[in-house]
Amino acid sequence: MHIGVLGLGATGGLFATLLAQHNEVHVLARGARGAHALTSGLRVTGHADLEVALPAERVHLLDAPGATPPTLTMDAVLLCVKAHQVEEVSAMLPGLLAPEGVVAYLGNGLGVVERLARAVPGHVVAASSTHGAMRADGSTSTWTGRGEVALGAWPGGAPPEAVETLAYSLAASGLSARIVDDARRQIWIKALLNIAINPLCALAGVRNGEMLQTPLFDAAVGLLMEAEQVGRRHGVDLPSMDELVTTLVDVLDATAENRCSMLEDVRVGRATEIDALNGHIVNLAEQHGLMATQNAQVTALIHALRR
Repeated sequence: MHIGVLGLGATGGLFATLLAQHNEVHVLARGARGAHALTSGLRVTGHADLEVALPAERVHLLDAPGATPPTLTMDAVLLCVKAHQVEEVSAMLPGLLAPEGVVAYLGNGLGVVERLARAVPGHVVAASSTHGAMRADGSTSTWTGRGEVALGAWPGGAPPEAVETLAYSLAASGLSARIVDDARRQIWIKALLNIAINPLCALAGVRNGEMLQTPLFDAAVGLLMEAEQVGRRHGVDLPSMDELVTTLVDVLDATAENRCSMLEDVRVGRATEIDALNGHIVNLAEQHGLMATQNAQVTALIHALRR
């Protein structure tokens, strides 16, 4: 396949490197990681040790002087950007996709797939990745946790055969993809875990595993319970709270040494995804006549860190 990876953070670097083994991969990126990918290629460490040298014409630096988005004909574009950046990059997508090309968002957050479906109707595949990755030096991504990519059709999105083709390509590259009937459910489960973990780790400045040994875990369960209630009222078919808490413990244990992306963002003063996670829950709660006090509190605290 001809695959574009837009965004070269930890996840983008991981997917681009693994997919480039068997596909023609184009990377679209900004900043030092994009420049490093152009000059030195991509590397993955951790659960794999791979290096890929991409031809210069397949690395597109979006912030280079005079740069404009390229015109490509990709079979698939994987969006590995922050939720608040999706609006900006959506405008590029028609110029990146082949007529039957598809778009999948692999980041964190709720409401993003809905926005993409409006921006590029007929092209969206719903996706949720649980692979763990952290940024390393240069354009290296450390693969910290083997997960999977759950893919599914979305109303008004890409046809089922396009979902199957992308799933096959991901699985063939070692990314453990599977097709699910209810992609919305998978996206919400991933978001609920991020809602419980990310803001608390960012506020406390701790790695994921430290939550299990501190009162932060009780606070995480409180955020999770509040968000789960909002999701159910919103019509999402979610697992029981017992299952969600068990999954939360499993994820914290499996990613014990990880620094979550929100902690990394807070440390360097970048905008976070809080509005697409806990903030989104607060907004939905208001729409459904519910209260999401704990989620509102952590949303306000994360915003306060950037002032």
